[in-house]
Amino acid sequence: MEDYLFRTITDQDISSMVDLLMRRQEHESQLFPFLKNSFLQMERISGRLREMLASGSALGVGAIQNGQLVGYLVGMIRIDTRSGRCVAIPYEGAAISAGQPAELIRHLYAEASVLWLERGCFTHSAYVPLADSSYLDAFSRLSFGIEQVYAVLDLEEYRPFRNANVEIRLATKEDGDVMARMSSIISKYQNAAPAFIPVFPEVLADIREGFRRSLEDPDTVVLLAEKDGQAVGFHMYDTASPGVMVPDHCVELVVAGTLEGYRRCGVGQSLMNAGCRMMREKGYRYITTDWRITNLASSTFWPKCGFRPLAYRMARVIDPNYAWANVNNPCIQQF
Repeated sequence: MEDYLFRTITDQDISSMVDLLMRRQEHESQLFPFLKNSFLQMERISGRLREMLASGSALGVGAIQNGQLVGYLVGMIRIDTRSGRCVAIPYEGAAISAGQPAELIRHLYAEASVLWLERGCFTHSAYVPLADSSYLDAFSRLSFGIEQVYAVLDLEEYRPFRNANVEIRLATKEDGDVMARMSSIISKYQNAAPAFIPVFPEVLADIREGFRRSLEDPDTVVLLAEKDGQAVGFHMYDTASPGVMVPDHCVELVVAGTLEGYRRCGVGQSLMNAGCRMMREKGYRYITTDWRITNLASSTFWPKCGFRPLAYRMARVIDPNYAWANVNNPCIQQF
């Protein structure tokens, strides 16, 4: 990479970044036509990147070749009580020009990650587009692993499952206690093997309250599945916020779950049939959702429904001992 100059990205680079990102998305839309959406406009992309860089938490690097920006990688520094100090590369946070090798992404990361470690960020995640294999190849060879899958279902292509003996109805405000009981389904399932995701009591309390509040939100649709008079599963839908990776006329399947003991008996399939039918009637063309790759039920069921992955969230954790166990530390240099 001797013919590249690497330097910190600034707002002076926005116009070049817009061009790189729009070209990347034009390529993405060849495989995923729904990504050629109303957000894919210079003004909106420029506004998104400008907002990102003006946030005060963005830090990244660009690659210059023959005086032109040919690639960039920008991460957002985040600090919270659960994950501590970390960096997230958003879906818009990385792009290289056509013809550039995947190796350029790896070198951009090599330059940017030094800046992130200097700020105490040892956990790095990235939203990786899937149409161009260069991005997945580069992050895989940087020791990033897949955590989350983001996918889209075209309602015109949905093929209903065979009907099961399950009743589906709309939840009402009177179902608050029902939703409170349902709220821990996902957390409990993903706490077990092979996901092993920690369950924090304060987080469970927040989720439970959020499930109750969802019934009061006019934009949220909650479907309940009942078997033998008992609520055994649910789907929760909300209008998807516009964005680079969100199709037009799209609704989000925010969360879904089935009680243990009622899985594999048509509950999820019946909810999916009813949800797709209702969302079509409401004028939506697409449904977007996401799931943990280590969630065995989700990673099997959602593709069967017709959801097509368009992006992964990948992550890497650098050993925090590097903060002192590096060759620049005088106590290391004596050996």
